[in-house]
Amino acid sequence: MLADDKVDSLNAVVGKLIGREHKPRTLFGQYTPIIDVSRANVHESKKEFMVELAAVEAVMASLKSIIDQIVPDDEKDTPERKAMLDRLSLAIEGKAVQHARQKSLNSAGDLALKNIFDTGFHYGTMRLIIAMYLIYREHLAELKDQEAQFWTVSSRPPNYYARTIALRLARLYSRENGKPPTFGMSREGNFPSTDFGRALEEVFRILEIKASVRNAATWAIAQLTDDDLRQPVNALAGLLGFPDRSLLPIANAMMGR
Repeated sequence: MLADDKVDSLNAVVGKLIGREHKPRTLFGQYTPIIDVSRANVHESKKEFMVELAAVEAVMASLKSIIDQIVPDDEKDTPERKAMLDRLSLAIEGKAVQHARQKSLNSAGDLALKNIFDTGFHYGTMRLIIAMYLIYREHLAELKDQEAQFWTVSSRPPNYYARTIALRLARLYSRENGKPPTFGMSREGNFPSTDFGRALEEVFRILEIKASVRNAATWAIAQLTDDDLRQPVNALAGLLGFPDRSLLPIANAMMGR
């Protein structure tokens, strides 16, 4: 966990880079940085790594299967399927109402679950499933990054944490701006000449990362794909607030339909 002053400094630097403020305190009082600064889950052996990779891929496949079964598609669904989904949602909702009456509130977790029941269990859990898929997909991307950097070479690459932070910042910048960041060095001295480069240099200083900003930034920018230009954070926020049918375009985009 970062000290509060470091969280403040980090949020100020990254917030300025992407052009928006970050409210660090969550509903549960946690003090959070604007980007994930945790160290990647480096494994002790390739076998250990492969076990986790297989588990994450299996979870994503299962979640996709669930979404394919219960998320409506107005453009492709037959009248029979639409009728089935309507019957299913009514049946599940009815059972959920009965189940909710038997639940007691003994913890914050109980309250969170009750809120899902009270606001519509069928579509509420659908939103959670899609959110879960998006989060697992993000973790899978990091595992794939680890696989490329870590388990396909004979020895551990240097400055792995520096690369991880640079890539997270580059992805955040890309999603917020719809374009990848750039990096360059000033002709007047050995320091970054772009906003992204200067911000990354400050982030490294705050996190006490002793590594080449140029190497980490250049590598991170080269890893970006078209998917990194989209805004999963905004999509996820929409999932939590839009009407039920708004799940459709989000789910379709997420699944690449």
